[in-house]
Amino acid sequence: MRTPLPAVSAPLLPSAADTAAARDAVRQVAARRPGRPAEQVVQVQIGRLEVTAGGAPQGGGRPRPRQAERPGATISLADYLARGRE
Repeated sequence: MRTPLPAVSAPLLPSAADTAAARDAVRQVAARRPGRPAEQVVQVQIGRLEVTAGGAPQGGGRPRPRQAERPGATISLADYLARGRE
């Protein structure tokens, strides 16, 4: 013969002592975890720069220096570019 199962009329809820013990266990585990490493702050800026050529300013622009006032080029563009390949 089979033994009949007891009828449960209300759901079983944990007692206050069980709940407190579970909270204490969670706190103990959390206390054993290693701390988080210090955060590194990385700042990134992505932008766009557009440059367009325009005509010479009319009238009130800054006067261009004369050729005698300009310093001479110390290296040509071809020489500069050739240095990068060495």
